[in-house]
Amino acid sequence: MIRTFGQHILRKTRTLDGLWDFVTDPSHLGTTEEWYKKFPSNSRKLVVPSCWNNELGLFEYIGVAWYRTYFDTTQDSNIRLIFEGILHHADIYVDGQHLGYHFGGYTQFSTLLPHLAQGQHELIIRVDSTLDWQTLPTDVADWYSYGGIIRSVELQELPGVYIDTMKIDYHLTGDQADISLQVQVNSLSDTDSEVEVNASTNGLVFPAVTVQLLAGQSTQLTLRGTLANIRRWDVGRPELYTFTVQAGEDDLIDRTGFRTVAVDNGQILLNGNKLYLQGVNRHEEHPEWGFAFPPKLMLKDLAILQDLGCNIVRGSHYPQSQFWMDLLDEHGMLLWSEIPMWGCFMSTDTLASPLFAERGVKMLDEMITRDYHHPSIIFWGAHNEIDTRTTEALELTKKFVGKIRSMDESRLVTYATMHPVEDIVLSYFDVIGINKYYGWYEGNVSGFRDMLQNYYRNAEAQGAGDKPLIMSEFGAAGIFGDAGWEPRLFSEDYQADVVQQALHIFREDPRIVGTLIWHFADIRVDVRSDRPYFRDRARSFNNKGLLNEYRKPKLAYRIVKDIYRSKR
Repeated sequence: MIRTFGQHILRKTRTLDGLWDFVTDPSHLGTTEEWYKKFPSNSRKLVVPSCWNNELGLFEYIGVAWYRTYFDTTQDSNIRLIFEGILHHADIYVDGQHLGYHFGGYTQFSTLLPHLAQGQHELIIRVDSTLDWQTLPTDVADWYSYGGIIRSVELQELPGVYIDTMKIDYHLTGDQADISLQVQVNSLSDTDSEVEVNASTNGLVFPAVTVQLLAGQSTQLTLRGTLANIRRWDVGRPELYTFTVQAGEDDLIDRTGFRTVAVDNGQILLNGNKLYLQGVNRHEEHPEWGFAFPPKLMLKDLAILQDLGCNIVRGSHYPQSQFWMDLLDEHGMLLWSEIPMWGCFMSTDTLASPLFAERGVKMLDEMITRDYHHPSIIFWGAHNEIDTRTTEALELTKKFVGKIRSMDESRLVTYATMHPVEDIVLSYFDVIGINKYYGWYEGNVSGFRDMLQNYYRNAEAQGAGDKPLIMSEFGAAGIFGDAGWEPRLFSEDYQADVVQQALHIFREDPRIVGTLIWHFADIRVDVRSDRPYFRDRARSFNNKGLLNEYRKPKLAYRIVKDIYRSKR
């Protein structure tokens, strides 16, 4: 399941999910031996979508693997293959021909096969999960970077003239929405075409437009209309509007919700009302499924967030599945969405790398393009815990923030800093997030008070004193079931005590507009005997979850629930 709703009625679509042939390639023989033309006979079966690091014998495998499946066309067809997520490098082959390469495990990409002949076709994908110092994430990140085809593969049959994209923009005045609908129509036909483009949403039919397309060309048109008496999307009030565009024999359906997001005088305003954020950081990960997170568990995670009293969740630290965001849209839960820029150990060489910056800008483009219509998303996150004391971080920030603002002026731009007192990039963002772990990595919990005062002085000096502040990460590890008479390190009692004290400090500070606890549920991390990183991660897990990895609540969960459900 890619979305919670269908995006096409006229266009024929199907997923290629299921059992694929699979073989690892630790010696990198596949390209030279042309496995894309003759797939190895010693392959095994693997489910797509899934992560291979959840399989026996592949728990710690990092490197190259090859996948194969077949699909049939009953007539000569224009085929588009859409890949929702492949970790991390992907080369696509159809019938032995290389069609393209994509880097980035959490964003969608596609390939087009115009005029594909009738019959059976072989689809082979070379997947490489290898990371290095110029990848996003880099090879040192505080989560396990699984390998595999982690999200669905969709096959679409396109008519000669098809709708490539639809972008919904609007301006709100009271309960009236002035809507601008940008539609791109492409031709795969050998002859010139004329098509009528129609669009509608709840209570509004846009004036139809007839477009002329030269053979093989594309055109972009804008449909405008006004919708009165709109119902605004809000926290706990998920009012959604479905937009349908039809062009000849093709259609495209998407949804959005009407709302405004702004900052004013140190506050975040949703639909003009002050917003106090209560949430957690959540990885889309589970020990049995890795990042190939099943819809049933997404629904359960959402129910747990609602029970906890959250109104926001941070998508740590990468674009998450469309199905998850659809659920958030449908339940009135806010989202902070970001690219996999985890930089705690990131060097200035990485921050200054042109390839690294290019990959980051492309990921931002892909994330914002795919998820532009989700009303739940109020923040685009540029980066997390990079060394924002350096000029290299400053220059990269300018590139990333500039890219975000060029694509979307309707949302707020944020990030998370681990150097709040010395940070030099504060002025580039709408909202500041601070990641600090007093009571765990530094001193005791009371250290938050001095840190915050020092941060405020730094922010004032940079002209950023009026920017809303979120405590975007804080917490402590607690091993599920480890309890005692007194709080001690790694016990549930200690974790609960740290989180409780921190929340009381933050909720008493009028300049803090929200808290995002680290984190929702325990996650697997990349602990290796030959590397010094994350050696404090007992069980090879980051144990700071309010729940364990199987969604069993710890003592801290119940403490946070009481606080989040009480008046501030």
